[in-house]
Amino acid sequence: MSIGNNKVAEDLNTQPSQGGKKDTTMGDLTTPATSFASSSDSMDANNSSIQVKDTNTQYYYLTPNAVKKLPNYQYNGADLSLLYKHVLSPLAGWCVDHLTPTWLAPNTITSIGLCWMITSYCVVWYFCPRLYETNTDMNSEYVVPSAIFLLNGCAMLIYQTLDNMDGKQARKTGSSSPLGLLFDHGCDALNSIFGSANWIAAMALLPGSVNDLLGEASGSANVQHKSYLSELLGGDIMLATFLILCPMIAFFVSTWEQYFTGKLILPPFNGPSEGLLMGAMLSFVSYAYGPMIWQETTWTDGVIAFLGDKGLMTFSAMEGRVRNLDIVVLSSIIALIQELMGKVPSVIRSYGKEAMRTLLPHLLFLISTLLIIINDSTIFLRIPRTMCHLISGLLVEQVTQLMIDHVVEEKFSTFRWVLLPQVALAAAMTAGVVFSNEALDTFIIAYTIFLWVFLVVKLKIQVNEICDVLGIWCFDIVTPHPKSKKD
Repeated sequence: MSIGNNKVAEDLNTQPSQGGKKDTTMGDLTTPATSFASSSDSMDANNSSIQVKDTNTQYYYLTPNAVKKLPNYQYNGADLSLLYKHVLSPLAGWCVDHLTPTWLAPNTITSIGLCWMITSYCVVWYFCPRLYETNTDMNSEYVVPSAIFLLNGCAMLIYQTLDNMDGKQARKTGSSSPLGLLFDHGCDALNSIFGSANWIAAMALLPGSVNDLLGEASGSANVQHKSYLSELLGGDIMLATFLILCPMIAFFVSTWEQYFTGKLILPPFNGPSEGLLMGAMLSFVSYAYGPMIWQETTWTDGVIAFLGDKGLMTFSAMEGRVRNLDIVVLSSIIALIQELMGKVPSVIRSYGKEAMRTLLPHLLFLISTLLIIINDSTIFLRIPRTMCHLISGLLVEQVTQLMIDHVVEEKFSTFRWVLLPQVALAAAMTAGVVFSNEALDTFIIAYTIFLWVFLVVKLKIQVNEICDVLGIWCFDIVTPHPKSKKD
């Protein structure tokens, strides 16, 4: 299941294509991550009320061309989800009309939703610092309160609702701008890891081999060693990795497609709508029945027994070998494959080498991540949270820059220097260079801290520059900006 996919603005007028890319004329579309990307309603199509007084200011990140293009950006997209159309969008509209004051900035609504997810993530982190504390086979004496997963499920639904509200509030107050899209998209990129990490904890998934914790004698009898999917993919550490990477890949590919086509169309079943709802339901199941229900094989065994009783098919060899969590992971992988097959070939056919060029940084990111995990199968047992934060930071850096380049019609640079340390580390480990666990962990911790300090500073500067160009404040739609000029 995917968190990150951009939702699009409702009732869009016909829009011009962006950046000399393929024409994407669309009319009367209905709103859309991962994503997880952003809320549909993150931006209204009509930005004509924004005028820039001074285009001569020099900025650190925004080029003169970007300053010129930014105010004229027009957003294109649609969410084809029936759940969104008939439930989520009407709910968000009602909340905006009846519960939301007109002075509340759309970006503040987005931030409140993200704060719910951050709070939930921190609570789960406190009780499950290594992700697997809910697995009673590993921690028989440590009891994790199941209420933390009730909180996570509620936080996901609140985030989803607020993510759908921000664009409606922007249209209601006449405060739509390209910043809303970029801010919403960045929050969705950041949120991807919060959902994935909490799902791993909610399913009592051990991100490594049980033998490393219990020893060969005790670990060999664990259900982990009976799982077909775990055996096929290389162990539960790979299952945890796929739960983290699948939403991120889907999020990047959606942003990548939008960069070229100038539009984002979410399919009838997508991450921001059905995916988030299913993720919340997963958390509610963990709250009601305990996380260890996902380590059981009851669902598949029940189907096998039903088919056997009816004389339809016999799958006795699979009995006791497909855990409930295996179904979740397999569903995520299938959903990602469907997403990739629906987007990647068509974009590459239309845009050729340039499309493949812009995929290179993400491919390097994915390959280097997998190589590090394959070469050190205990890394997620030693520093699981740091690895999550490193992977998340590298994704956020790529997708936010790709989205900004799309908005201002500039070329996305394939040279992502913040990725170089991870690529170098993966290459060294694959070449046979041996690092002690202490040295490797220290390097990754330092790298992660540096990455996030850089990202915070970079994103803050970019937001300030965009606000200055557009003559708006990020979290205030009441106080006039010195450079603002309304029609």
